[in-house]
Amino acid sequence: MGDHGAGLVIAENTRSTAVSVIPVLLYHSISDRPSVAVGPYAISPATFERHLGLIQRRHQALSVSQLVERLLAGLPLPEQAVVITFDDGFADNLEVAAPMLARRALQATVYVTTGYVGRASMLSWDQIAELDAMGVEIGAHAHTHTPLDELSLAEGRAEIRGSKALLEDKLGHSVPSFAYPHGYSDGAVKAEVRAAGFKSACGVRNALSHTADDRWCIARLTVMADTSLERIEQWLGGNGAPIAPKGEALRTRVWRTVRRVRHAR
Repeated sequence: MGDHGAGLVIAENTRSTAVSVIPVLLYHSISDRPSVAVGPYAISPATFERHLGLIQRRHQALSVSQLVERLLAGLPLPEQAVVITFDDGFADNLEVAAPMLARRALQATVYVTTGYVGRASMLSWDQIAELDAMGVEIGAHAHTHTPLDELSLAEGRAEIRGSKALLEDKLGHSVPSFAYPHGYSDGAVKAEVRAAGFKSACGVRNALSHTADDRWCIARLTVMADTSLERIEQWLGGNGAPIAPKGEALRTRVWRTVRRVRHAR
């Protein structure tokens, strides 16, 4: 991959339209003592502090909805824009990550799986409201965290709309952004997310997002327990990962078929 800075304008394939790279980071748990199951997706508070130091030094963090609103309105983005997101709704997102973000005045989006609320190590409804009051954007992450492209249309619709309705009822305001469980979606799932009234949705893709990215499947970079600080620096500089392409890769479609067959069995 070429040397693409996060604020650098690049050509979008063969078209004359220029786009700018926007790293969208995907975290899960910030903990020194995660469970065995969560361990591969957790990083320590000390490591997260180092990540935030890198971000604060040169970048401006936006929530997902702040990014999308600016793009839709045609407003300029900060030269070194970055987005910080969390999936699932771990309690440490409030107890550990939120104060660290607040001290640095950094925006973030937390996507909550509503069926997990109140479970051990997960956010309670009161804690979600507290996060919301702190200025952290709350997004929906479906209800049971089941891959939506494996479900029937009716089942997927219930997952999407149910999570949105629960969050909006508890928070008392609209919830404009959605994240697909496991990052999986297809055309029908995206259509259901739009029909439910969301304004944007995040996938995973492990690629760098950009100003021409699909706002119904915004590319994110998964931060794992073994993701090095050097790799984070690369991502923030617009390197170390591919730029999100238009459309789905063939392997994504093939893997969806395999998963659907397994689910049917």
